[in-house]
Amino acid sequence: MEPSSARRRIVSSSIVVVALGARVLALLALCLLAWAAVPKLVGWIPTTVASGSMEPRILTGDVVVSAPLDGADAAAGQVVLVDDPAKDDTYLLHRVVERTSAGLRLQGDANRQPDRQLVDDQNVHGLGILRVPFIGLPIVWAHEGRWAELAVVAAAAAATGCAILWTRRFLVDERGRESSPGRLRAMAPAGGVALAGVLAIAAVMPTAGASWTSTAVSSGNRLGTGVFACLGQSLGSPLIRLDFSEAGGPGLVDSGSGGGAASLSGTAERIDGTCGDSPYLRLDGLAGQVVTSPRLPQPTTFSVEAWFRTTAPQGKLIGFGNAQSGASSAHDRHVYVGSDGRLVFGTWDGSGPQTITTSRAVTDGAWHHVVATMSATDGMALYLDGELVGTHPNTTLQNYSGYWRVGYDTISGLWPSSPSSPWFAGDLDGVGVYDRALSAFEAAEHASSPR
Repeated sequence: MEPSSARRRIVSSSIVVVALGARVLALLALCLLAWAAVPKLVGWIPTTVASGSMEPRILTGDVVVSAPLDGADAAAGQVVLVDDPAKDDTYLLHRVVERTSAGLRLQGDANRQPDRQLVDDQNVHGLGILRVPFIGLPIVWAHEGRWAELAVVAAAAAATGCAILWTRRFLVDERGRESSPGRLRAMAPAGGVALAGVLAIAAVMPTAGASWTSTAVSSGNRLGTGVFACLGQSLGSPLIRLDFSEAGGPGLVDSGSGGGAASLSGTAERIDGTCGDSPYLRLDGLAGQVVTSPRLPQPTTFSVEAWFRTTAPQGKLIGFGNAQSGASSAHDRHVYVGSDGRLVFGTWDGSGPQTITTSRAVTDGAWHHVVATMSATDGMALYLDGELVGTHPNTTLQNYSGYWRVGYDTISGLWPSSPSSPWFAGDLDGVGVYDRALSAFEAAEHASSPR
């Protein structure tokens, strides 16, 4: 092959890459814009999210499309678009926490407390249905005066447009020969559209589909629909994750990465709830527990977490034992409610219990979040509602294989504030086990996320 011919082929191939890349980028941007704007033609409301109060599910710069909703139909757990009660001529996109006699109480998913002001039904505009990622970022940047980012986007758009125009003449074989540019003339439109379609579906559909829980169906002149998922994805990649949101039966979905299995046992029952009060597990303190598998080697570095509420000073929330369902003869790495109502995290170093105890009782009937961590190098730590309760330097553990136990297992009299019953009496949700020690930041993040 002559050098001049090789150079022509390289140039031709480079033009092919530039031409297709520019067209794919332009079509992808147009697809996202259409995805956000077309619903407006049927009366739905596209809104650019300008703050991070709904993170991590809805991000700054996302466009959320809301279907018209009668305020009287708004229910706990739904993400709704309303007139901001704290600011004139401003929209607010938050989740409904509860309906009170004075109005709707809302809260951002990233906020630890509900909004102070209630919202009247007449100020509800729509129900969040679809999230289109990032397409509204230029609008946010313009409002915030972030001209550097806007300049970069403008330059990229101009470069893409110039590339499309510049390569157009190379895609036309004026002599009709079967050259690479001539063949590209026939293939480029179909290939570009197909690739853009695949990228648009990959970029938009999973994100939008993961944001709500069921298919939308028509209900008269309003929309009856699923809502943005309350539980959402598990944070921190746990080995075991139980959310108790199955439709029925004793089997539980373990959404962790460890490939294990779990099931309800005894009197354990699921309690249905809306997204604002998601489905959870209820244990009666007599015979209910969760049975897990498989049998595991001793964990030396780990974290356990759970949401719980109780009024009874008894029972084990979660722990590790050498029996799968009955009383274990070897048992530690556990979190339990002591006889004084305080929470205890304990390990056994071979000679006796090593524990951390909360300073206040947790038997107030309110939801609490607990994280207990063990590091083979840094020792133990206990967090309650995102706050560090205490640490312990112990790094020594018993060596035995066993099962992670939820709701019940042995708590012998050697443990401090040993309760009269090892059976937990109350509600559990969001139970997780990790093969690493969660950080203080992660403990606070998990506690501030929806249950």
